[in-house]
Amino acid sequence: MFFADPVAAFATLRTAASPGARLVFSCFRDRSDNVWASDLIEQVTGSRPQPFEGYAPGPFGFADRTATAAILTQAGWSVDSATRIDFAYVAGAGPDPVADAADFFYHIGPLASALKDAADPSLDDRLKSALQRYTADGIVALPASAWIWRATATGEQP
Repeated sequence: MFFADPVAAFATLRTAASPGARLVFSCFRDRSDNVWASDLIEQVTGSRPQPFEGYAPGPFGFADRTATAAILTQAGWSVDSATRIDFAYVAGAGPDPVADAADFFYHIGPLASALKDAADPSLDDRLKSALQRYTADGIVALPASAWIWRATATGEQP
């Protein structure tokens, strides 16, 4: 998530909700649980992204379960559950799924900036070689994991 102040963002939602209202959202788990944001980057660039705890704006902003629960609680929500969901992150399909996935990663996600900023033309070949490992049945699918959060608006406004 990309909130400068996540407590304020969820507090705004809480203010708009009636007591007892339900909140459900998904967010990625830690980078290490998402091959496209960890192993793939390492295979292409040679360096693994550094882990972090707490909240930082970005696609892994709510990966830290403890920090996210605290954000929701501070914002006036009672956490009901955080359920891990593992899934196949489909990044490419069609006549050339590897080229489709490579184009996707040049534009989306944490690998995009590394690819755009790199002066090394071999990165494209390394990306396509890495993506080939995740290709089957006409798609490129990488292991991924997310949280499904469920919370209830408390009776008190934040």
